Amino acid sequence: MSDSMAACVCADGLTRRFGSTLALDGLSFTMAQGQIIGLLGRNGAGKSTLLRILSGQLRQSEGKIELFGMPVFNNAAALGELCMIGDTPDFGRLSNRKAFFRACASLFSGWDMALAQKLADRFELPEKKPLKGFSRGMQTALLLCVGLASKAKLTVFDEPSLGLDAVMRERFYDLLLEMRSEQPERTFIISTHLIDEVARTLDYAVLMDHGRLLCEGELKTLMSSYLSVSGAPDAVRAATEGAQVLREEEVAGSLVRHLRLNEPADRERLLNHEGVQGAPIHLQRLFVFLTDEEEGERHANDA
Repeated sequence: MSDSMAACVCADGLTRRFGSTLALDGLSFTMAQGQIIGLLGRNGAGKSTLLRILSGQLRQSEGKIELFGMPVFNNAAALGELCMIGDTPDFGRLSNRKAFFRACASLFSGWDMALAQKLADRFELPEKKPLKGFSRGMQTALLLCVGLASKAKLTVFDEPSLGLDAVMRERFYDLLLEMRSEQPERTFIISTHLIDEVARTLDYAVLMDHGRLLCEGELKTLMSSYLSVSGAPDAVRAATEGAQVLREEEVAGSLVRHLRLNEPADRERLLNHEGVQGAPIHLQRLFVFLTDEEEGERHANDA
């Protein structure tokens, strides 16, 4: 996070145990305000536990977490800045879209009814149809409208594309980018395991697995810290001697090494080496490489 950007969420040594199970293992990270942030990891990585703590539903075992500089547990002032859109819709006895939006207006101080109606139309949601007749995708879309129209200082979407078809998924991400442009003071967190799907929207990413932090950073900076180098095997080995290799692959007679760069000058040096080519590592592949690396270290420590 840039020194000039105020913190939205700050975790320090955040740990949560359920009996003998360690769900969060000393997580420390800082998320800045005014960004779209990806909380990325596999199912079971600890994302849901982290969000339950962030929303005050669960208390950490150790460490601390702050929302806009305030502790969250039992703190109405902090939680009043948050809109948490979960992945399990529950509309209670509310009859239709109009009634649901009226209920939401009493929950969020910045609620924008006109925006909510406009978004619902963009998602092609019927106004008078009973909510119990909504498909899973329609239920998800209705909740996404609430998150965007809440105008909460921090809005969190947990697995926001469940049940949505490809058109509606892309429509949501387009709307999210519109909101970020029109309301730059807001912060959005997308918690998901669908990394490739959300990558185009992100300013910042926090990658985690088995309750541990794999890496975090502004997306451009993070991606510039890794590089795939390919070419004739001897040329690649010579160019990457001494480099940190995340994974090595042979493809059609060529050797590909996926690297972690120690400093920016390494990229230029590698790309200027005769007989090799460089390419960025896509975020999802990077996550796979880092997960494999972390699992290898964990098994080595357990041995």
